[in-house]
Amino acid sequence: MHYLVKIISLLLINLFPVALAADYNIMSEELPPWNYTENGSPTGVTVEIVREILKNINHPDTIAIYPWVRAYRMTRDGQNNILFTIARTPEREALFNWIGPIATETTYFYKNKDTKLHLEYLADADDSYTILVTRGFPEQKLLLSKGFNNLFITLKTINSFKMLAQHRADLVVSGEYTAKYFINKNLIDGALIERMDIELLKSDLYIAFSKNIPSNEIIKWQNALNQLKASGKYDEIFKKYMGEAVN
Repeated sequence: MHYLVKIISLLLINLFPVALAADYNIMSEELPPWNYTENGSPTGVTVEIVREILKNINHPDTIAIYPWVRAYRMTRDGQNNILFTIARTPEREALFNWIGPIATETTYFYKNKDTKLHLEYLADADDSYTILVTRGFPEQKLLLSKGFNNLFITLKTINSFKMLAQHRADLVVSGEYTAKYFINKNLIDGALIERMDIELLKSDLYIAFSKNIPSNEIIKWQNALNQLKASGKYDEIFKKYMGEAVN
């Protein structure tokens, strides 16, 4: 009887981490090139990176695309939730546990090449210009904090670029990788878009975990990401979408 109990205990010890991991709700949003839906399935730079991590730690692939506000709230307020891709900011620091960085996204102003608009300093983008920003992105809060009252909010960055191409706005705020992806995919005409030299901010992109997820699990994910970077597979994924390695 004692031998049988020992066997059952060993089985439970081995199976419990798998059961716990399977309970994690792994969420992302529509945010190309990092994560988005293609042919009904999640794909993108960070989706592929997370999938490689899941293989490494023997976790089932349960990645699902959610609306950003819902996924953010679930990860912040709930338990056993994982969210990517998310900018790690001082305001968010204590709300989550963090794995990363996945990449650093540098944000710039973009204009239509047909216009003669020229900016040397951030303050030059005054109220005489229409600036499109994507709702909820860090640059929205940054510009608001600096007193910009000429911001117009779009739900998706691609919509902002399309409006810029149609001369329906003067400036778009976007991450450089995001703009490159849209151009590479022919979603916008690169001949129409010009990046300006004013760097607004750099956002370190991470995977966020609900605070209840134990530290040993966080360490396991971070180690898997570090191994992925060291193996060269990480750069392969970046080149697949961007034509270049991560900065």
